[in-house]
Amino acid sequence: MHAETLINSKQVFVADDPILDQVEQTYNEAFPEAERRDFALVRQLIAEEPAFQLRVFYRDDVYVGFLSNWQFDGFRYVEHFAIDPAARNGGIGGLALRLFLALQEDAVVLEVELPEDDLTRRRVGFYERQGFRLDTQCYIQPPYRVGGPSLELRLMSYGPLELSQRFAEVRDALYEKVYGVKSL
Repeated sequence: MHAETLINSKQVFVADDPILDQVEQTYNEAFPEAERRDFALVRQLIAEEPAFQLRVFYRDDVYVGFLSNWQFDGFRYVEHFAIDPAARNGGIGGLALRLFLALQEDAVVLEVELPEDDLTRRRVGFYERQGFRLDTQCYIQPPYRVGGPSLELRLMSYGPLELSQRFAEVRDALYEKVYGVKSL
């Protein structure tokens, strides 16, 4: 049996789904406060924002992680992707991401930290092994919280999207819809 057959995913459709308690724990452990919104706002997006989707991954019917994303015209943006600490380092992240990518009709975009140290280079390398391409243009992530810091990141893309040609369009769409700002 192939390992891929052991991974499946389900979209969360309601803000009070009990699995969200596990997702919230993973979310808060995996991302520093400056890189995430309050989880109550994630629940609100699930309930009220049709462009937002949260997908939960399972291995043998046991929760292993999640991926939140937004649908835009011509591309899907991965906002957060994390594997539960108990399921890490066994190839689950690659399997989960490949499953998500196989479900997509559009190109996929995500943000990554600058590849400046071993950890951030490994993270970029992980996405490159899944078929993503790193764009070198400066991308500033707006703050998630009032008074929070902006972060210099990079965008990566998967599929038929040339960020070198559509960078401003993609950036502006993310700023407006995901972060609620017009520009920085």
